[in-house]
Amino acid sequence: MIRKRIMTSLLAGLILTSCSKIDNYVAPNGGIRGKLIDKITNEGLQAEQPNGFTVKLFEKGGKLNSPIAFQGKPDGTFENAFVFQNEYKVLVTEGAFFPIDTAVITIGASTENNFEVVPFLAITDATVTPAAGKVTVNYRLKRAQVGDKIVERKVLVSRVPTVNNSVFDFKAQTELAAVSDTDILAGMFSDEVTGLSSGQTYYVRIAARTNNPLKKYNYSKIFTVKVP
Repeated sequence: MIRKRIMTSLLAGLILTSCSKIDNYVAPNGGIRGKLIDKITNEGLQAEQPNGFTVKLFEKGGKLNSPIAFQGKPDGTFENAFVFQNEYKVLVTEGAFFPIDTAVITIGASTENNFEVVPFLAITDATVTPAAGKVTVNYRLKRAQVGDKIVERKVLVSRVPTVNNSVFDFKAQTELAAVSDTDILAGMFSDEVTGLSSGQTYYVRIAARTNNPLKKYNYSKIFTVKVP
C-alpha cells in the first residue's frame, strides 16, 4: 500500500512538472493581403462568401500537399495575418475565373500582392431602377476568353446586405443553355423583380454562370435601393 502511494505521488509530480513548462514556440509573425483584379472591369473580382475563391500558401521547406488555405472576400480581397515569414508558392484557385499561374512570394510582416484574373463572365453596364413594388435591372454580359457555355443569368434581391446565389429573398432567373453565346454576349438584358414592399431597403445583385465544373457564378457589385 505504501509503495502504491509513493508511485502515485511520483506520477502526480511528473504531470504537474510537465504542465508547468513554458510554451516557447515562436508565433506566426507574417501576413499577406491583396485583391483579385478583374481584367475586364479593372475592379475587384466580385465573388460570394464563403467559397468564392481559395488562396493556398505552400511554404518553402514545408509539405507540398499541406498548404495553408483560406477563403477570399466578396469584393475580391483576401488576407491572412497569421503565417510565418518565409518564401511561399501562392496559388489562387477555385473561383469563377480561368486558372492563373502559381506565384512565388516572400511574405514579410505585412506583404501585399494583387493578382489579375480573367473571369468566366463579367456583368457590365448595370443599372437598378426601383419603382412601386419592384426593381428593374438592365445589364450586359461580357467575356474576354472563350470558355464553357453560358447557361444562366439571374437577378437576386435580399433584405440583408449579403446577397448571392445562396442568400436572397426574391429572384428573376433565365436559363440560357438553348441560346447561343454569340447572341447572349450581343444582347442587353432587362429583368424585373416584383413583390417588393414600399419603403423597404433592398440589396440587388446580378449573377451569371457558365457550365464550369465547380458551378461558380460571376457577380455584379451589390446595389442598395429603396422601393418607393
